[in-house]
Amino acid sequence: MKTKLITLITVIALFYQPVKSYSRIYDVANKSSLSGEMTHATIPPMGLTTNYALYSTNGSVSNSGITFITGDLGTNVGQTTGFDALHVKGIIHSIPDGATNMCSGDLLTLYNSLNLMVPNVELLNSDQFGHNMILTPQVYHFNAATMLTDTLYLNGIGDPNAVFVIQIHGALTTAANSRVILMNGATPKNIFWKIEGAITLNENSVFRGMVVVNNGAIVMKPGCLLDGAAFTTDGSISVTSSTVVNPYSGVSTAIDNLDTQNPVFELTVAPNPFGTFTTINLKNDSKYMNCDFRIYNASGVEVMNSKVSKQVITLDTSRLKTGVYFYKLTDKNKIIQSGKLISQQ
Repeated sequence: MKTKLITLITVIALFYQPVKSYSRIYDVANKSSLSGEMTHATIPPMGLTTNYALYSTNGSVSNSGITFITGDLGTNVGQTTGFDALHVKGIIHSIPDGATNMCSGDLLTLYNSLNLMVPNVELLNSDQFGHNMILTPQVYHFNAATMLTDTLYLNGIGDPNAVFVIQIHGALTTAANSRVILMNGATPKNIFWKIEGAITLNENSVFRGMVVVNNGAIVMKPGCLLDGAAFTTDGSISVTSSTVVNPYSGVSTAIDNLDTQNPVFELTVAPNPFGTFTTINLKNDSKYMNCDFRIYNASGVEVMNSKVSKQVITLDTSRLKTGVYFYKLTDKNKIIQSGKLISQQ
């Protein structure tokens, strides 16, 4: 009896011990809480930052190539240069003014609010972030510079008001072609990345949320999509041939909002980037025949649609100007798959 009691106590102790190893899924039942209780984050005060797609309190904001912006652009110390007004749906504050000055205080308030949030999940192995990991609404913390590789799923578990906060004590870098995908009601305006250092979005990255950088530069390399906004308290912002859509603008990017917890990729689009044509290749055992394939521009406007009635379909894309586009495969108005396309005419 004594032996059985000792064994039972040991099992109970192990069950309630905080998780030390790296987990692939963090959900509301996760026991790896730093404080022992769940921390349900609330949206921090945003102030005038909601107007901006890109903003620096102290540093230049510059662009090269064809970049599409939805939201304002500006800096409180420096200049904003290289953006084509025809491709910006917002105000370009070329030099500091009253609005950029007021935004600097609101950004500091936003940063302080995120910085004071107590994390309840410590993420380990910062070089293994992504890789099809699924996160649910909590306050997460990395204690080192972090690399996002492959795909990260943010699962709102059916709550459109769910808030995600990811605190990174170091720089954040995304691998080329990496993606942050939203599921089950998660929205970009409720996702906050607090980064103590620089952030670099490498080629063709799809990133989601409001990025708040403290004392670091923001770099977006060609083909990136930021479905959100990016701010830095002190550092330059450099963008090359990318797209930024501020979620407070009311414009939808129409991409990667998945309704299932285990998304299955039914088709591939190749070549991508494409020129005058590309092909849709439905997988051999796909059950989704006669689905709708639609292409949208960076502002969420539909520019092309086709019925997927056979396994391989060639699309004439010669009318699509150079830039970033997004597609959705739908069946009876349900999103089956979505993603990013790049036209290089």
